[in-house]
Amino acid sequence: MKTMNSSTCLEQPHLDNHLRRLAIAAQNEPKASIARQRALTELIGTLLASRKLCRPRLGQFQLLYEDIYAEALQRLFVFVCDRIDNYNPQKGEVLQWINFLLSRRFFIEASRDYLPVAYKGLDVREVKRLSLEYLDSSNPSELNPQLTPSLSQEVKACLIEDPEGLFGAASIVDHPRASFQHIAVKRLEGYSWQDLAVELGVPVPTLSSFYRRCLARFASKLRDYLL
Repeated sequence: MKTMNSSTCLEQPHLDNHLRRLAIAAQNEPKASIARQRALTELIGTLLASRKLCRPRLGQFQLLYEDIYAEALQRLFVFVCDRIDNYNPQKGEVLQWINFLLSRRFFIEASRDYLPVAYKGLDVREVKRLSLEYLDSSNPSELNPQLTPSLSQEVKACLIEDPEGLFGAASIVDHPRASFQHIAVKRLEGYSWQDLAVELGVPVPTLSSFYRRCLARFASKLRDYLL
């Protein structure tokens, strides 16, 4: 007895109905209430599990794409939690609303933030993601022949010394302990994103996107200190 085909045929309508019920349930509860938060949590979890979220401009940005996409999703879900009342069931399905926001607003915003200095004529496919791990795996002599073989130790020392107080001052809003200095040092020491999320009480996507933005912001400063 084969039921898979009929189940597959009902998958999209069932998903739409479930998402609509969750969105309306959230709208019907007071803001900041546990019931609203529960409905929104299930809504976002269902969206992620459905694998129906669009992938705007897939094939562009190469190494940067996943970071940009994760940042776009984070912004999207924050917006949905804050503005679920903006959803109008009479105008379309939840998934249509979500994918429109993702492709036409949040992915564009995230890509612009990740490429703030992309000059005209620059092929973003050639942009390489800079990370502390990448610095550590690079040939130290390419930066300075006087550097010791363990470049990660030099980077770590630079982060801890923080000559201008920049790395410690850059932190996630409302989470002063979650500074770039602290996160970067912990990452060099081998701590996972999940370890840091538990320690600092900040979701992994928030930590990761903050870390990437700070790397882009401080890349030239780190190079200056190390040379």
